[in-house]
Amino acid sequence: MDDVSSPQLALKFSSSAFDPEKYVRDLSAQCDTDADLQVHRKRIQTLNEETAVSLKKNVYKNYMQFIETSKEISYLEAEMYQLGHFLAEQKAILSSQEDMSLFGKQDSNSSIKPSKKDEKGSSSIESVEGLASVLDITDVNCVFEGDLVEVDPETFLPKSKIHAFLLHDSMVVANIIQNRRGPVRFKFQSLFELENVAVVNMTSADGLKDSFKVFLFPETHVYQAENKTIKKEWLDRIEECKKNFKLKLEQEVNEGGSEVASNAETTSSSENSNPFVEESGKNPFEEDNDKNPFTNDYDDDKNPFTESKSTNPFEEEEDEGPVASSSPNSGNSNVVKAGKGWLRDLPEDLDMFIAQRDFERAMELIDRTNKYLKENSSSQAAKEIKVRLDRRVKLLVDALIDELDSSRSFLLHVGPRATRRTVSLLVRLGRASEACQLFLRNRSEAIKHTIRQLKIEGATSLYITKLSTAFFSCIIETGKEFEQVFSANRGFSSAFVVWANSELKHFVSRFSNQVFRREMGLAATGVCVSMARHQCEKLQEIGLDLTFSMQQMLLRDILEAVLDTRDQMVKFSRHRAMETNWKPMEFEGPADQLGKLCEEMESLGIESFQELVDGNKVNLSSSTVAFIKGVLGFVADGLTVNTPQLQPWFVDCIGDLFENQVVLFEAILKSGRYASQREFILKNASFVLENIPPLIKKRLKVGTNPGRFMEIQSELKRLQSITPSSDTAEGKTGK
Repeated sequence: MDDVSSPQLALKFSSSAFDPEKYVRDLSAQCDTDADLQVHRKRIQTLNEETAVSLKKNVYKNYMQFIETSKEISYLEAEMYQLGHFLAEQKAILSSQEDMSLFGKQDSNSSIKPSKKDEKGSSSIESVEGLASVLDITDVNCVFEGDLVEVDPETFLPKSKIHAFLLHDSMVVANIIQNRRGPVRFKFQSLFELENVAVVNMTSADGLKDSFKVFLFPETHVYQAENKTIKKEWLDRIEECKKNFKLKLEQEVNEGGSEVASNAETTSSSENSNPFVEESGKNPFEEDNDKNPFTNDYDDDKNPFTESKSTNPFEEEEDEGPVASSSPNSGNSNVVKAGKGWLRDLPEDLDMFIAQRDFERAMELIDRTNKYLKENSSSQAAKEIKVRLDRRVKLLVDALIDELDSSRSFLLHVGPRATRRTVSLLVRLGRASEACQLFLRNRSEAIKHTIRQLKIEGATSLYITKLSTAFFSCIIETGKEFEQVFSANRGFSSAFVVWANSELKHFVSRFSNQVFRREMGLAATGVCVSMARHQCEKLQEIGLDLTFSMQQMLLRDILEAVLDTRDQMVKFSRHRAMETNWKPMEFEGPADQLGKLCEEMESLGIESFQELVDGNKVNLSSSTVAFIKGVLGFVADGLTVNTPQLQPWFVDCIGDLFENQVVLFEAILKSGRYASQREFILKNASFVLENIPPLIKKRLKVGTNPGRFMEIQSELKRLQSITPSSDTAEGKTGK
């Protein structure tokens, strides 16, 4: 109150018994004029501003203290975490030293007594819904269980009430199902392997009583017990289970290795014919090292923290596993040491390799473990190792699948070789089918990305060239890589063929949208189709031929383009026939125009065209010459898109063009308008019907429906029999 201008007024306002309405009434009664009220109002306003400034200063001061306090809390939490680890390590070391004691170890705490519930039965652990799919509950020993409260690790607010089961090697957390009748009372939530978690006690200073943390990278779980005694029992039981499981696993591994070594030693001693070696297998000229009190073989063999000469799981095979020595003097201890170190650290090593995305080393370690499990499949330790290995394999598979995620941008810019490592590892893990599916899906996304990068600019044929080259090149690269990666799985070749055909459908869809438009002529369409067909034929270098499939997919669009071109030509022929004067074509300009026409006709295959030239005239009408050029051009363009499936429709379209021209000749002859040019009109019809169909028939190599061309050629006789007078008479009779 000392830093304000009106301390008495501030004290009055801050009183809990302050009544604003009463204060205003009293103030109005005391003030006689408006000026007094304005002065008092100004004092209140000044007090308001001073209070706001004071609050800002206090907020800033408290905020800085809050930041400093948070930093100290973080430092203390990290130190407590390290301290908890140190205490756990020291406790384990003391326990191991007790095991190595020459005077034996006390068995009072060597095993954990099961809970009272476990003594009665295992119905509680069996009532967890969904646990059977994660864990084999037929032979589960529940060491301890109880209710806990799961707490949010950041806000320390309770989330839900759970029921936890402590097994000899793991901890199961299950949600309590409310209002559920029947034997199933819990629902599986999570499973923690004790060897991979760090359990840290939480004091009351942390803001939460009777709680402990479970660290499982990268997650942190906080659980609150009912009281301090239960919390302490949970911590002790978890620590004892971790220690006992490690010792038990190492002991079983050592026993399995000793059996292998003893069998090898027996075989070796039976084959040894050295006369200086006794029947017992010992050399009488060597000292008995087993009875030497100054050797440390006993301690090294029993110490669970003494590893073999090398714990690197990636050295040569001579250091792997429990391999028996060929020498009769090589003791079993050497065999045991060679196998127990890397097996003890197997889960941690696999987790580290997977986290570092060093998948090759993880795969080598998995192969080595599988080899050991195959040789020691009957031991209990092998079963425990198998359970842990399967979980790591699942994590590795998930990581590899994530690596092949088709949404990763860098995989879209590179070729199929970038996924070879990941796909090969999935195949080695027995996930060949899934690897094949992911590989092809990844390549589909890469092809889509490549096509999207193409720019639609310039002529359509230029874009189609780029599109076809890019698409079929990707298919060829994928086929070569597929053959190399899945060389041992020949049955997957059908999957590649199905995938390639599916990708071809997407290509044809994009191709059709660009090519088959009304403004595109049949000639331009033929160029684009020929380019796509040429690129598709390159697939034969990987043993794949999709030409027939592409033709089937394009058949409908090509047929529509051919029919549309036919209709346009029919329309133009009728229009030209109505406007022509039916006189020979005369070239009054430069003589090269007539020469160009002759050359053009010869290029179309009409060798007898020169016989129709008379000076600067051609004894054909302009409409007939246009029809000949049009129908032969239609045939040439149609041959670029023609297929065996399209051949019948294509022949029918050509026949329709000739029938339309015959109808035009017939209408002109019957009309009587060009009676004086009748011989010239019949000469045009004769040239069109006698010379052009055989030429087209030769080019098409017509093997089906040849009668259509025979009918066209027979129409000439009917046209020659038509006279204008008879037609006029018939017309009048009809009227």
